[in-house]
Amino acid sequence: MKAPIHINVSFAFLAFTLFSIVVSGANAADARNTYAFHNQRTPGSVDQVAVLLEVGGETAFLQKGKPQRENLGIVCNLEYLEKTLSDADDASGKLRGIRKYQKAAAAVKVGDERFEPSLQPRHSLVVVEANEQEALLYSPSGSLSREELDAIDVHFNTLLLDRLLPAGPVVVGQSWPPEKKLLALLLGLDEVAESTVEAKLTEVTKIVARFELNGRVEGKVHGAATDIDLKGRYRFDLRTKRIDWVGMLIKENRKTSEIADGLEVVSRLQITIKPAEEMNELTDAAVAKLDLTPSDAMLLSYTSPGGDFRCRYDRRWFVDNASGVLRLMDAGILVGQCNPAVLPKCEPDRLVSLEDFQEDVRKALGDNFGEFVAARQSVNAGGLRVLRVVAEGAVPSGTDKVDIRWIYYHLAHRDGRQAALTFTIEQEHLDRFADADATIVASLEFVE
Repeated sequence: MKAPIHINVSFAFLAFTLFSIVVSGANAADARNTYAFHNQRTPGSVDQVAVLLEVGGETAFLQKGKPQRENLGIVCNLEYLEKTLSDADDASGKLRGIRKYQKAAAAVKVGDERFEPSLQPRHSLVVVEANEQEALLYSPSGSLSREELDAIDVHFNTLLLDRLLPAGPVVVGQSWPPEKKLLALLLGLDEVAESTVEAKLTEVTKIVARFELNGRVEGKVHGAATDIDLKGRYRFDLRTKRIDWVGMLIKENRKTSEIADGLEVVSRLQITIKPAEEMNELTDAAVAKLDLTPSDAMLLSYTSPGGDFRCRYDRRWFVDNASGVLRLMDAGILVGQCNPAVLPKCEPDRLVSLEDFQEDVRKALGDNFGEFVAARQSVNAGGLRVLRVVAEGAVPSGTDKVDIRWIYYHLAHRDGRQAALTFTIEQEHLDRFADADATIVASLEFVE
């Protein structure tokens, strides 16, 4: 709800001549002049960034099998310092930065409901990492929630903007197509199938070069088809040799997916960027003390609807906020589902045994039950007793049946608090699912 080519405006060379022409004045827009743009983003540089995103339109969904629509409005304000840590020319091939968010809040209205997702102060430091395939945001201070991530992961990631510059010399009025992979990263898409988007150099003055970005993108996000029309501009400062402003009008028509409602919206995005002084939390010494490895920090945090327990999960899981159900998407395919439940507290000496839990599973599955695959008892990282029962069977689907694997968990605190998790996976997706349940169960803890 993303590795850049680093580019510095150099002298423009007039084709087929033996002398160079310095970019200058109104006459610089003469089409006979060619211009090469190379930005001066280097490790250690710090930018002050302000982002304003306004979204208006409708969300589409099914209710009792009937299509429904509700008005949708979003206003998101972000302000942050972004320090470049490495560029794509280093050994890793990744572009990496770290941000200090000074403001990160959104106001969302869907129908009559309102909510305001924001970034917790303890997560104000966020690492941004990008390569050719993906752009990731995570906090070295702990796992973000899905709501926090959605609040800061907006279109046109500032770490990637330099890649909108032309790869070689161009003349005023010349256009070129941005790579599909770049468009997917900038727009938060899983893939771009078709694109008519072109960037164009429209003007060069003594202090800035101006560009346009227009066209249509057809792609997918979380398995849903989406069409996006782009109409925007961006500006390159010839003094700082950096893109310093972006303004985009983004019209999107997204189909409903297995995990999200459809959208028919228009977004207005404005980004301003200017050089900034380094603050204490972003000095080399301060950054060196942080663990910037993405492993555990890439996990997201989940709290049950009633606030009774929390856990962490990998980013392929998406939460239905209304029901608390988690659904696992992998490469646009719905792989599995997790139904969490809080159970009534009981006396510790009356907790269900593994054998009785197995029998409960058999009864719950009824005619769908086929056989038990595994059953065991263990203790998770937080000291909770864990019962795990794996069963296989089949459920009716039209005139046929679908083979299913169920993984049932019962987790209990020593004081008698209990929770249950039921994972449902179509057997054809078992390889994709792998051990996607393991992190959730290992990290689950009751909230004191």
